[in-house]
Amino acid sequence: MSPPTDLSSEVALVTGGSRNIGLAIARALRAAGARVCIWGASDPEALEAALSALDGGEDARCGMLVKVEDEAAVLGGFDEIGARLGPVSILVNNAAIRPEEPLETTTRAAWTSVLDVTLTGAFLTSRELFRRLPRDRNGAIVNIGGLSAHRPKTGRVHVITAKAGLIGLTRALAEEGLGRIRANCVVPGAIDTGVRPDGRRAPFLDEAGHAPGSPEAVARAVLSLADPGEPYVTGQTLHVSGGRFMP
Repeated sequence: MSPPTDLSSEVALVTGGSRNIGLAIARALRAAGARVCIWGASDPEALEAALSALDGGEDARCGMLVKVEDEAAVLGGFDEIGARLGPVSILVNNAAIRPEEPLETTTRAAWTSVLDVTLTGAFLTSRELFRRLPRDRNGAIVNIGGLSAHRPKTGRVHVITAKAGLIGLTRALAEEGLGRIRANCVVPGAIDTGVRPDGRRAPFLDEAGHAPGSPEAVARAVLSLADPGEPYVTGQTLHVSGGRFMP
């Protein structure tokens, strides 16, 4: 049996970390010993609740409201993390927006907003990790993809495009960082995050009658890819979807 992941020398940033999958990832990283910073976009109450779910004091965790599509905010956020916890060595790009609307009525503004948050945000944060990580340190980036990029559905042209772009970004980052910064992508399938839009509570079944996965299942996959003891896995896309997609 392999030893438990030890991230006690690492500083992790989780974007979109205030709830659901992002919060589960933050909790897993913190449980493994990492100092963790959570970024949320606009909900201070959710951010505060998420922080209260993480063990440790101010030297082990922090939370910030940062819009990842805002370059100045990203730079300032990295400055603050560096001052409070140290340089980021593990980055989880989970921030995303996922509206559904027909292609014919999708505005350019809606298209741009989805790509800005999901794809440009991941570029900006990843660039800062590359810039700021000390040359004698190794780092890890894990991008959170989407099953719709592999099994498209109608009404999500901007979401599918952004999530597919994350796969290309992951490969580019892996190539740029060979030998120092690993980059991988985790693709969740149907994940149970509580109350569904139609009001049903967990457990629920998806359209094919399958039971969903848990946010913790995604978090465990992210943890394995963030582990500095696994330096040879980079540029890969890992599906955590209960077999809903088999490349």
